Amino acid sequence: MFRCAVLVCGVGLLSAGAVAQGGRVHAARSKPAAGSSAGSAGRSTGPEATGPTVVFDTNRGRMTCRLYSKEKPATVALFTGLATGSIPWMDATNTTVNGKPMYDATVMYGIATGAAGGRRINVVPGAGAPGVASLEPEKSATLKFDRPGRLAMRVTAGQLDGRSFYVLDHAEERTPEIEAGIFGQCDEASVKVVDAISHELLSVDNHSATPVVLNKVAVVAEGGALPAVAADVPLAQVDGVELVTKPLEPIASPEPTGPTVHVATTAGPITCRLFTQTPIATENFVGLATGAKPFTDPKTKQVVKGKHFYDGLTFGRVVPDFMVQNADLPDDPSGGEEIGFHFGNEIVPGLTFDRPGRLAYANGGPDTNESEFFITEHPIRRLDGNYTIFGQCDEASVKVVEGIARVPRNADDHALKPVRIVKVTVEGVD
Repeated sequence: MFRCAVLVCGVGLLSAGAVAQGGRVHAARSKPAAGSSAGSAGRSTGPEATGPTVVFDTNRGRMTCRLYSKEKPATVALFTGLATGSIPWMDATNTTVNGKPMYDATVMYGIATGAAGGRRINVVPGAGAPGVASLEPEKSATLKFDRPGRLAMRVTAGQLDGRSFYVLDHAEERTPEIEAGIFGQCDEASVKVVDAISHELLSVDNHSATPVVLNKVAVVAEGGALPAVAADVPLAQVDGVELVTKPLEPIASPEPTGPTVHVATTAGPITCRLFTQTPIATENFVGLATGAKPFTDPKTKQVVKGKHFYDGLTFGRVVPDFMVQNADLPDDPSGGEEIGFHFGNEIVPGLTFDRPGRLAYANGGPDTNESEFFITEHPIRRLDGNYTIFGQCDEASVKVVEGIARVPRNADDHALKPVRIVKVTVEGVD
C-alpha cells in the first residue's frame, strides 16, 4: 500500500526548472495530467463559485478567489467574518480581539499540496462568538478537490478550523470529510502564485530570511471593484515571523559508513550510502535488495527465497518538492504489501531530515516498516522522529529524484507512467 511519508498524508513540500524573476521564484512543477483522475478546472463537474470575491495580497503576488456562498454559507460566513474582523478571536495573550481582521499580517507556509496561510500563534477563533469555534463542516456531494485552486479550511477532529486556510496548486484525491472544508475557487493566475510560493518555501523547509507574508485579505461583494494592491507589512509587525526567520539549530549528524546502494532506474542512477546506526533497517534493505532475505508473496502466500525484491518495481508515488516512494509488489491483491514481517522504527539522535537525499522507510505507524522506502528532495524537519532514516543519497541522485518527482501523476500522486527500478546492487557487503 502507499503509506504516508508525511505526518498528514499529502499535506505538508528547487526544481531544475525553477527560475528567479524579479525576486520571485517560478517553479516548474508537474501537475496532475489532463485526462487523469485529477482532471482540470475545465473538466470539473462541480458548480462554479458565484459568491463574493476574496483577494489575498502577499509580498509574492495576489491571489483572487470566488466563494461558494450558496453551497457553503456557514463556512463562507466564518471565513469572511474572521477576515474582516466582524467575528472576534482570542490572541496569544488570551485577550478577545474585536473588530480586527485575523488573517492580515501573518506568514504563509508551503505544503505538499499548495500553500497555507492566515494562522496566528496560539489563536482560538470564535472566542466570545458562540458556535463559531465548533462549526461542523458543510458537506457537498459536488465540491471536490478535483481541480487546482480549491480554497479550503482545515477540518480538525471533525470540526472546521477557522484559524487557517489553504489553496491547492493541483487536484488531489481526498476523503469527503476533508473535502467538506472547500469553500472557494481561485483563478488560474492565482494558482501560479500558489505554486511559486509552495516551491519557494518547501525548498527551504519553511524557514526563510525573506518569509512570504499575507499582507491583507479583502472581501469584495459581487460586482464590486477589486481594491488596490495592499502595501507590504513591515516584518516586525507580522505575526509569527520569528518562527520562520529564525534558523533551525544545527544538529551534528552522523555520516553513513555502511554499504553503498546503486539503484539503476529508467530515469537515471541513484546512489546512496547506508547508515550502520540503523542495523535493522539497513539489514532489511540489503537483504531484500540482494535476495538474501525471504519474503511472502502477498498474492500466493508462498515464501519467496533468493529473489531481488526491488528489481522491476517502480516509483509509484511522486510528490514534487517532497519525495518519491517505491510502489508495491505487482499483483498485490490487498495493496497492503503483507510480505511476512514488520519491524519498528530506529530513531537515531542527530539523524534528521535536515538535508536533501535522505533515504527512509515509509510506514503507517512506528511498528509497520516493511519494504517501502522514500527519498526526500529537500530538508523536511517535520518528519523527524517518525520515520527511520537509513541512508543518504548523493547530490547527483537528488537531481534524479527531482526529475522522478515531476513525472505526470494523478490526483492521488501516483505516477501515470512510473519510473522503473531496473536493478538494485549493493556494494560493501560481506
